[in-house]
Amino acid sequence: MSRDLNQKYINQRITVELKTLEQNRNYNRIKNAIKKLGSKHVEFDVVIPKTGKMTGFSTSLISGLRHEYNSGLIILNIPEDACRFFCYIGGGFTSFQKTIAISLNSIYSKYLYELCCRWEDRGGYSCSIEELKIYLSITDKYNQIVHLRAKVLEQAKEELKKKADLFFTYSLTKVGRKYSNISFKIHRNTQGNEEYYGVREEHFIYVYNFLIRFFPNYDDNKAANYADIIANGGYVEKAYYRFVKLEDQLEARYKTKKDIKNILLKSILPEYGISTVNKTKSHST
Repeated sequence: MSRDLNQKYINQRITVELKTLEQNRNYNRIKNAIKKLGSKHVEFDVVIPKTGKMTGFSTSLISGLRHEYNSGLIILNIPEDACRFFCYIGGGFTSFQKTIAISLNSIYSKYLYELCCRWEDRGGYSCSIEELKIYLSITDKYNQIVHLRAKVLEQAKEELKKKADLFFTYSLTKVGRKYSNISFKIHRNTQGNEEYYGVREEHFIYVYNFLIRFFPNYDDNKAANYADIIANGGYVEKAYYRFVKLEDQLEARYKTKKDIKNILLKSILPEYGISTVNKTKSHST
């Protein structure tokens, strides 16, 4: 990662072993997961200091893959602008915030989270409703204010309160009989007097990435849900040091990946308040 605005970014082709992405080297499962990742779109602006000039970027996170059948390798194609999104940190996004932005489900949540990051230091932002609709790319939608509130603003606000380090509240003002302006107030997501995640961001990211290895995203959302529960319970630092030890044991071959997953399911995760028991329905005969 770099703060150098003149850093040159180019399309990347990354070669990865299938077994690191999927234990059984199931190519079709990996392909479907990458299709989903390819559908995730990000937009961001780069501001040139002291000039007022701004360049807007819009890109998918991954443009495709290549796989030679019966080979143990897969090649991922990453667009140039996605490389800039991941690696340039001069625009105000930390790596932690990028992780959050990618995890948000609603495209409006992503846009409004970007707005929160951009205006956090000023505490808020005001604009006309028409300017907001242009920013959200919905100029031809939600012409009724009740629909804009229900379908866009309220849903995004609630998702950010659940998942992000920043969220917003807002107020609408009228000119005459029509609502024409909106003011956002930006808040840090807190519990009591502590930060939302209450820990160093690199610890949270490590915990999340460790869990993904054992509960892949292409199967379900367990890794993200488990990480959230651990964070909300205040266990991230404890989990971080335990997971580092487990990874050392895995690399030294003292334990297998299967051993560690069993330890997570039967011991560590339940300690953090996570139920790992599969619930099945009983059928009477």
